[in-house]
Amino acid sequence: MPEAGTVLAFDYGLKHTGVALGELASGLCRPLETIHAATRAARWKAIDRLMQEWDPVRLVVGLPLDADGNEQEATRQCRNFAAELESRTGRQTALVDERYTSLEADAALREQGYTQQQRAEAEHAAAAALILQSYLESRTP
Repeated sequence: MPEAGTVLAFDYGLKHTGVALGELASGLCRPLETIHAATRAARWKAIDRLMQEWDPVRLVVGLPLDADGNEQEATRQCRNFAAELESRTGRQTALVDERYTSLEADAALREQGYTQQQRAEAEHAAAAALILQSYLESRTP
């Protein structure tokens, strides 16, 4: 029997953090929202709200690597975010390579007819959904 439960994925950024929602059993996911947080406290308040609302069994955080797969400053920031997320929530948190997800999300939104302003708003959550889709697909035998 496949594992079941809700999963939240995060496309972490200092100013904007995209969030996606998925289901382990079905493998389906969708963009949920973008957290616009001017402060660390505001970001954690929004994450706490999402944790209460969706009660996920697992969390996923995108890991930004450069084109060659090397780590960079943003990689360290995401690792720290993922570690704090796991510590604060008590939920297992997986890291997933997020190379090119923002570009893919922007291209998909452009293809759907989103304006530049609409894409700027939706891109972070759409990237989180691509990260989550990658995670869900990697679990399928």
